[in-house]
Amino acid sequence: MKTILRFPVLMIILSVFFLSCQKETSFENGNNSLSVGSLQVDGLGSCVGAMVSGSYKKDTLLNATNFASIQVKVDTVGSYNIKTDTVNGYSFHASGVFSATGVMTIKLIAEGKPLATGTNIFTVTYNGSVCEFSVSVTAGTGGSSVFTINCVSAVINGTYISGIALTAANTVVLTVNITTPGTWSISTNPVNGIIFSGTGTFSVTGSNTITLTGSGTAAASGTFNIPVTYGASSCSFPVICIPPPDYFPRTIYSNWSYQRNSVAADSLLIKVIPQTLSAAGNTFNIFMETNDASLGFDSSGYYRKSGHDYYLWENVQYIGFDQTIWVEYIFLKDNLSAGNTWTSPGFTGTITPAGGSPVSYTLRFIFTILQQNTSVTVTGINYPNTIVVKAELQQFVTGGWQTLSAGSIQGYYAANKGLIKQDFYDPTGTPPNPDQLDVRRLVVY
Repeated sequence: MKTILRFPVLMIILSVFFLSCQKETSFENGNNSLSVGSLQVDGLGSCVGAMVSGSYKKDTLLNATNFASIQVKVDTVGSYNIKTDTVNGYSFHASGVFSATGVMTIKLIAEGKPLATGTNIFTVTYNGSVCEFSVSVTAGTGGSSVFTINCVSAVINGTYISGIALTAANTVVLTVNITTPGTWSISTNPVNGIIFSGTGTFSVTGSNTITLTGSGTAAASGTFNIPVTYGASSCSFPVICIPPPDYFPRTIYSNWSYQRNSVAADSLLIKVIPQTLSAAGNTFNIFMETNDASLGFDSSGYYRKSGHDYYLWENVQYIGFDQTIWVEYIFLKDNLSAGNTWTSPGFTGTITPAGGSPVSYTLRFIFTILQQNTSVTVTGINYPNTIVVKAELQQFVTGGWQTLSAGSIQGYYAANKGLIKQDFYDPTGTPPNPDQLDVRRLVVY
């Protein structure tokens, strides 16, 4: 098997060899036991995406409209029991069964009644993780508003991408007709993993608007109708959830032509074939390449994707090892900000220098996000939403891992386009030396 892209690597201790870098991808996979997971927490210890619904008034018993929505990352399915401490006479609690893994939004139902006005901070506990959210308690004057909702003119704000958590920018504005002023609280039931909720107060009758803020993570792409109910009035509004961008498409018959070292000719053609490869318990798409179509195609790499991770299955013998060593590793993560890094698993084998004896080496790749969501122009075409990734080689020596002075490779991955550019940098950082690939034409199905 050849690799899609190759770049030289300088010395590893006593050995001189060449490293050809390629890209590849990877795939992944209830019982009634306890679930395993963690609360989603920001850097300040607050519950990520926490939304408090309902009115909280001094000496007023809480009911099912009083709850807090929080996010939980589920690693293992099973039952759960999530609760807060009791503060100012009331608390929050939720129990049930997680039937799928991933980030979930759950409702913690309030119990009890506030004993005093003010801001109360609650601590949530689940599976050894903790986070906090706050609730404001008012004096309890006034009554509940009465109004009807009209979803026909709903204004839906924000972008909804499956697998990506909603933010404060995800809102819906609904028209209402108020017959009795007062307080109001609305929260929709979860649909496709997302909830819309809001609270407020109307002081006059007539036409007005309410804004509900979304929370949670869309589980799938498509159009989903979100029912809204307040008293006897109900309607629904549509939310379109789009698939997340794919920075390394693997769809059948997709193909890319590259020019090498700025020579304006299609010197490398890569395509995806219908056949797949089963290895290491996963299924990989097969890429084929040719420098001359008249000479036929050869395998160019085995790829798959799981969530935000793109995997490669390859034989790293090309680094200079004496034996075959197959490794699966992540070559791209599309949800990390610039500066973040990750590594491949370590792989160990022997390398025999010319005229010498075999020496054992343990190596791995280290990847760094250099730029995220940037615009890159290649052969006169601008590609927005591009991720730039640097790949380097590390060796395990006494004391830990050390990055080798063997140069690096930078890959440019454009949203829904794939690899559009790759440059090799020598140990001094000179670009590119000696290999540069720039995409000239591409077709993604």
